[in-house]
Amino acid sequence: MRLRLGVFLTLIWHCVTYQTDENGIPVFTSKAEMIETMNEVTAEDANQMKTIIVLAYGNDKCEKHVESMGMRQVMFEMVTHSEEEFGVTGLAAAFLKDKDFGKSHSLKHCPHLILYRNGRPIVYDGDNLHLRFNREDIGHWISSNLKSHVEHLSDETFEHLTQASTGSTTGDWMIWLHKSTCSDLTAVWEALASRLKYSKVVGEVDITLNPKTAERFSLTECQSILLFRHGKRYTYTGDAFDVHALANFAEVSYKNFEYKIVKPPLSPFDEKVEQLTNWLKTSEYGLITLIAVSSLLFSGILFLVCQESQQMANTAEKKDK
Repeated sequence: MRLRLGVFLTLIWHCVTYQTDENGIPVFTSKAEMIETMNEVTAEDANQMKTIIVLAYGNDKCEKHVESMGMRQVMFEMVTHSEEEFGVTGLAAAFLKDKDFGKSHSLKHCPHLILYRNGRPIVYDGDNLHLRFNREDIGHWISSNLKSHVEHLSDETFEHLTQASTGSTTGDWMIWLHKSTCSDLTAVWEALASRLKYSKVVGEVDITLNPKTAERFSLTECQSILLFRHGKRYTYTGDAFDVHALANFAEVSYKNFEYKIVKPPLSPFDEKVEQLTNWLKTSEYGLITLIAVSSLLFSGILFLVCQESQQMANTAEKKDK
C-alpha cells in the first residue's frame, strides 16, 4: 500500500490533474490524458515506476461489464500486492474509456488490457477478459513481459541478423515492416512476439527510417508482414490482424501462401548501377542522356575500328614495298 501511495504522490507532485474512483485508482477520460500522465511519471521516476497497466473500454455496455466482473477491484489488489506476489515493483494501474482506443491499436474485443513498459504497449492475449479476469494469470503475464521480445532491425542489421537469403541459420523470422504513419500494430505485435518467443524470432522495421529494406523487397504498402523461412519469403495477405490470426500464419497457414526466393542484398557497386538504371528510366533527361552516352560509345568504337583498319592498311603497304 505504501508503494501505491508513493505512486499517487508522484502524480500529484507533477501537478497532473486526473480523476480517481473510490479506491483511489486514476480514471483517465482520454488516451492523450493517460499517455501524458504516464510519460511524465515514468520519465521522472523510471527506477521506482517502470510499468503501468491499463484496462481500456470503449462504451457504456463494456464499462458495465467491467463493473459486474469486479475488474477494478482485482486490478487494485493486483497492483497493491504486485511486488510480493509477482516480483514487479513500481506497477501502477489506470482505467481508460475511449471508443477509438481499440481501433487505433488494432484490437477487436472489449475490454482491452494493455501493459505499458516505458511507453511501449503489449496487449493481453490470454483467455477472453469478458469471460475470465484471473489475477494470477494476469500477474504472470505481466512478470513475463516486463521486457520487449521484439527485435528492431535496420538497413544495416537486417541481413546480418536474419540471414534471410542464406536459409536463416538464426531461425524463422516474422517481421512487421511499416511506415511511421501507419495504424499502430505495436500492442498486438508485442503480444505476438511474446507468444512465439520459443519458436520464431519476431522483428520490426520502420521503413520510413530504413528505405533500403523497403526497396529490397519492393514494399509499396503502408505496412507489410513477412515470414522468412529457409531462404523463402511469405507475405501475409489476410484481413485479420489479431494475435491468433498472425500466430496461425507464422506457424501453420503460411504454407497456403505463395512465396518468393530471397535474393542476397545488392553490393555497393550493384546499388549504384541500379540507381543509375532507375534514373535513366524515370528522369525526363534519362532518354536524352542514354542517347548521348550511346552516341559517344558508338563514336568511340567507330573511331577505334577506323584507326585499326588504317594501321592494318599501312602495314600491308609497307610489306608490298
